[in-house]
Amino acid sequence: MKLFSGKKVIMKIALVTVLIFIVTGLIGCTEKPIQYGYVDQESTIEELNIKGTIKFTVNNESGTEAESMAPRGVVNAFMQAFPNTKVQYEEASRSTYPTRISAGDIGDVFWCDSNDTVNYHSVHNALMPLDSYIKPMNIDLGDVYTGAIDAGKIDGRLYMVPRKIGISVLIYNCDIIQAAGVDFDNTVAYDWEDFKALCKQLTIEENGQIIQVGASMKLGWAPVWQMFMRGYGGKWIDNKEHRVSITDSTEVMAGINEMVNAVQEGWLYPEDLMGSISGSLKDKFSKIPDGDSNVSSACFKTFNNMTWLTRLGTAYDRMKIDWNFCPFPAFPTHNVSTDATGYVVYNRTTNPDTAAAFALFFLTEAGQHAYHSQTGSSVPLLKTLADETFWYGPGTEWTDKNYKVFVSYTDCTQPCFVSTQAPREVADIITSNIPGALGRIFSGSVDVQTALEKIQTQANEKWLTILT
Repeated sequence: MKLFSGKKVIMKIALVTVLIFIVTGLIGCTEKPIQYGYVDQESTIEELNIKGTIKFTVNNESGTEAESMAPRGVVNAFMQAFPNTKVQYEEASRSTYPTRISAGDIGDVFWCDSNDTVNYHSVHNALMPLDSYIKPMNIDLGDVYTGAIDAGKIDGRLYMVPRKIGISVLIYNCDIIQAAGVDFDNTVAYDWEDFKALCKQLTIEENGQIIQVGASMKLGWAPVWQMFMRGYGGKWIDNKEHRVSITDSTEVMAGINEMVNAVQEGWLYPEDLMGSISGSLKDKFSKIPDGDSNVSSACFKTFNNMTWLTRLGTAYDRMKIDWNFCPFPAFPTHNVSTDATGYVVYNRTTNPDTAAAFALFFLTEAGQHAYHSQTGSSVPLLKTLADETFWYGPGTEWTDKNYKVFVSYTDCTQPCFVSTQAPREVADIITSNIPGALGRIFSGSVDVQTALEKIQTQANEKWLTILT
């Protein structure tokens, strides 16, 4: 009996094993096929299969209804333009995206920034390229700011369709300017030397401590430190030679040293690095509040993305300070860090034509009007819309500010995400180590050459392993 029972157990185990293999096989067979995004280049919009239902996943960081108005506006405009379509709008935190991609239930079209795009393409193999749809959809890429469209490219192919363009500018305290009797023109980018002289003039020191600083910048943030590195003609990433050059480049080091000298001279406050700075410099800046609180004691501040508008505008208004925008100063080699966030198409979508059409709708005038005329919008990315004002702070009380600055110097734009310029592993080494290195440099615990040479070496060693 025992032997017989053992055989029954063995038979049951074998049966269960077979069933597992069958079920696993069925799951594999029913997995959605990968869409490679190819369509006949002679196709017209009418010939594409733009109909049916797609899901649109949006990252609403603030969780407010105001932030949802802009993407919802595009949903409505798209369904009006293509009456046979239905776009199901949903909001989900970007932190859930990797899991949802693996599970296969992410939207057919979903929100991304450039770093996410690289990650979801190279690590998750989750994105459908959209190049093939550009001609059939009659998209004029020549009308799109280069800095915006390049933010969505990987190896020359378009994976993320930008919804806006984000150009690094400055927000400034008009009251400080007026009190100093300065005749300030907020429509032009001041030469770096002139900007430096102005900031020194506006900086006030009492008893060895700074109580008013000319400029407060997020120096540990890639969009800002890259402008310094490029500012004297330096090329710090060479994809042809597969090399990072920081300390090896005299021009790159000239820009870095300008930053370091400005901080040590006391007229440039490194607002995002103060937590890692120690010693006499920390004491020197101890009277300057950090973050948004220093709007009353710092004349110029970093401003990059329109999502900052409500937070910073409110901070100035709360203290009854007049404020406005101006261009980031121009180094000898004028460069303006630029980013864009936008939307990608999941390559497991069952409705690729509609998903691609919806994503690319953001590159049309109708799509840009629908998005940027709403509360929670940003800066249009089409050159033909540069002189229009419909996007000047809609839904806010700040429609009279110098928004023109956000579409000035677009010919000087450079990508701000390192991951779009170098392999992701190399970019991670650079962006994760630069802030700490700058903190140690400003504190005087390490010299510029030593700190940055170490990062350069690590990045190039990693790049070499990728090549081999």
